[in-house]
Amino acid sequence: MRQREDWWEYTKRIIRSYPALERKRKAGKELTAHEQRRLDCVSWALEEIQRMPGGRARREIIQRVYFDNSHTLYGAALLVPIGEATAKRWNAEFIRLLAKKFDFP
Repeated sequence: MRQREDWWEYTKRIIRSYPALERKRKAGKELTAHEQRRLDCVSWALEEIQRMPGGRARREIIQRVYFDNSHTLYGAALLVPIGEATAKRWNAEFIRLLAKKFDFP
């Protein structure tokens, strides 16, 4: 199995932090500059995938896997329904899109 760069897991943690940051913002609490950047970048990436082919399904995959923690990537693929390879590719594209926004290598 190919070993990922350090930024790969860090980017996934950023994605998972999005719902909590969104709740904090909606509650009127002050976000740190770092938190605001995370929120803005994930929001931007979500808007970008909505414009891609299969945008609604891509968003559903991200929602189920990272925000709801209700499905594995495979389970979310079955729900959408798309193939597992497509779900993996879309997931990787989303992670890379966000990493690019953060200027990760």
